[in-house]
Amino acid sequence: MQRFRNIVVGVDLSRADRLAASELNAPTQEAVKRAIWMASRLSAELTFFSVLDVSAHTQELLHDGFQKTSSDVEVAAHAALDELVEQAKQQNVAAKSHLAFGSPWIETVKQVLRENHDLCIVGTRDQGVAKRLLFGSTGSKLLRNCPCPVWVTKPDPDIGDLNILIPSDFSDVSSLALELAVNGGQMVDTKIHLLHAIEESVDNRMWLTGLSNEKIAAFAQEKRDEATQSLNDQLAQTDYRSLTHGVKLHVTDGPGDVVILDAIEELKIDLLIMGTIARSGIPGVLIGNTAERLLPHVSCSVLALKPDGWECPIDVDD
Repeated sequence: MQRFRNIVVGVDLSRADRLAASELNAPTQEAVKRAIWMASRLSAELTFFSVLDVSAHTQELLHDGFQKTSSDVEVAAHAALDELVEQAKQQNVAAKSHLAFGSPWIETVKQVLRENHDLCIVGTRDQGVAKRLLFGSTGSKLLRNCPCPVWVTKPDPDIGDLNILIPSDFSDVSSLALELAVNGGQMVDTKIHLLHAIEESVDNRMWLTGLSNEKIAAFAQEKRDEATQSLNDQLAQTDYRSLTHGVKLHVTDGPGDVVILDAIEELKIDLLIMGTIARSGIPGVLIGNTAERLLPHVSCSVLALKPDGWECPIDVDD
């Protein structure tokens, strides 16, 4: 977290049938609160960025045929953003705002590219507890396509006390996720869990080989021991010993998405930090098919990282 200095905060100003409302919805309020909290500790600068979701053609019609309506909408939007800037400055956080028109996720990606933001914070989609859907269309597309890390926040009563889960496939980007969590744990009280899922069941692969149950069990334990050693090797590259609670290791058999979801519930995880493996935003999936199955059901906040050399599918000039 220490490397974040230039943070963009996605501000959803839409409310029912209004393009720009002065009262922010709960997910956006959470994103703003989290961003100001983080920026105050990192001496980072914030940009409150909002996109009015209208096409260029609709925007032109508003200006030509309904100039007063168009002006009122923009005035209301700028007023809401100015209030957020003032709120940040009252907490000694440098902040500014920007308003755009178009597709929210595309314009946000372009903003990141233009201003070289190193973190994007957005709120969850407010769809109610029954659906248990954390990500709306904008959040999901930002996770897959935004060139900088994206933090999709979920309301948390204590933002200074995080229970963090990091799924690891022993890749460089999962090591980056671990390092990020450890660095953050040096600033606030965190409990970090490093998890590896052994996707293939050893029993299923070896059941027909004629080996005894004891040998199959020994082989399965060997696989778990190897995975635990690999996690320890990742951990050794960090300053985890400086953390109050250290880092707890977990090696579990089963499909990655199921293992992660179970861990989120059992460990009461507040934040899931995941990496990507795709070098391009097309398809730009997070950890392959695992995350495609996982994301619609995640009930905690998510911070998604991109690997070195990742290519953004959006051109700022498009």
